[in-house]
Amino acid sequence: MFPTRTYRARLQTGNWILIILMSALTIYLIWEGNGLLIAASLVFLLIIIERSVHTEYKLSQTELIIDNGKLSKTIIIPICDIKRIERIRKLRIGHKAIINYLIIVYGDEKTISVIPQHEEDFINQILKIRQL
Repeated sequence: MFPTRTYRARLQTGNWILIILMSALTIYLIWEGNGLLIAASLVFLLIIIERSVHTEYKLSQTELIIDNGKLSKTIIIPICDIKRIERIRKLRIGHKAIINYLIIVYGDEKTISVIPQHEEDFINQILKIRQL
């Protein structure tokens, strides 16, 4: 039997920039005293932080569970439905890519992007489960 493995999402540079910009905007709005915009920016900031920090990918014997935090719907993908996994690398500076993520193609050509912290191990575990 294969034990359930949990992978946390990797925070990318874009996430950090968005959190910093929204925090600065929220502080500016507090300074200006616009209540409705303060509330809207705080809710948006809460959603960004919740999805960035609490996203988890759980691999079990039969399924991949993508949990994007308490404010998002959990996605369940049967391992047998996964057709391929593609690595995407964008915005290269020298040999280093700034944006890295995986595209999982499953079912009737549906796609979902994931950003696990240990990308190689994540791919290897999915391939190992599919061979069982």
